[in-house]
Amino acid sequence: MIYLASIFASAYLLLQLYYVRYWLTTPEIRVPAEFIPSLKISVVVVAHNEEDAIEACIKGLLKQHYPQELFEIIVIDDRSSDTTVEKIKKMESPLVRVFHLTDHPEFIHATAHKKSGIELAVHMARHDWIVVTDADCIHPSEWLRNISYAQSSTDAVFLAAPINYISGKSILEKMQVMEMSVLMLITAAGIKSGLHDMANGANMSFSKKVFLDVNGYEGNYQYSSGDDMFLIEKLRSTFPERISFIKSREAVVETNPHRDWNSLIKQRLRWAGKNKGLKSPVIRNIWFFIGFYHIMILTMLVLVVLKLSSWWPILILIIVKWVADGIIINYSSIFFKSRLSILDYFRMQIVYMFYILKIEWNLILGRKGDW
Repeated sequence: MIYLASIFASAYLLLQLYYVRYWLTTPEIRVPAEFIPSLKISVVVVAHNEEDAIEACIKGLLKQHYPQELFEIIVIDDRSSDTTVEKIKKMESPLVRVFHLTDHPEFIHATAHKKSGIELAVHMARHDWIVVTDADCIHPSEWLRNISYAQSSTDAVFLAAPINYISGKSILEKMQVMEMSVLMLITAAGIKSGLHDMANGANMSFSKKVFLDVNGYEGNYQYSSGDDMFLIEKLRSTFPERISFIKSREAVVETNPHRDWNSLIKQRLRWAGKNKGLKSPVIRNIWFFIGFYHIMILTMLVLVVLKLSSWWPILILIIVKWVADGIIINYSSIFFKSRLSILDYFRMQIVYMFYILKIEWNLILGRKGDW
């Protein structure tokens, strides 16, 4: 048992150190003061019943430190039954154009409304560089400027960029901030190393031309989510050297964390559901390993209680995990400025273990997430 625990613990530690290494070698974007942007951008927001968030989102986009003649905002109304559209129209901005997905049935795919909305927006976009975000996000004023600089300095056809949750007081909210900051580090490291590609649909951008060249989301409509992961995978296979990550604090998009466990689990199950549609098995295998690692901890604990094993295997698994997690969380929290107290760290380690196990249990039962 000790030997087996040592092997898994070593693999877990090496995986986390691998990510940290490539995170540290990912260059941080710093836009020179003299930089004059020329990239023409179409910002895309697909909105479904976002009356509580849409005003803050659009106002933040309109306050971008970016030449107004170089960007537009396209909002795709995805069957909203509230006042989302009315609130947008009240702003009366010439930069904002609203399209109703239901007016364009040729773009609608029943199980993939966000993908349908993005494809409609790309079709309607006046500019070649498409920036996709979510209606419940807040954007820093230098957001588009950072995207423009990153694209011009890398010649990328796809740019993944960081998101994070607005920090809250509850342990659930703090855990989500911690988890997302680590996921962003892993995203950047995976892209930099070429191990795997990840992205988040709340902060990604790409060339309209190459999007059309790969036929958008054709072949992925059966999955409700994955507008980010399927696209980056497609573009990596076609343009392997032109995928990049914007490592910049001024490019971080923020959104509110989930307020309850039920909605969080549903979202994570939805995320997990799209992984089986990815052609590369790497991400699936890594998530399986991490899930199995947590199952091993629980199994070892049961064996100890039943007096079928000593404490050493479970101690090895837990101590190595906490050390490895502490290293990667330290580097991600430095970037996102989301430092944790020692007490919060250990509390979250315990909560996070049961959170992972709950997701695993739901996946075993075949449960799927929803919107």
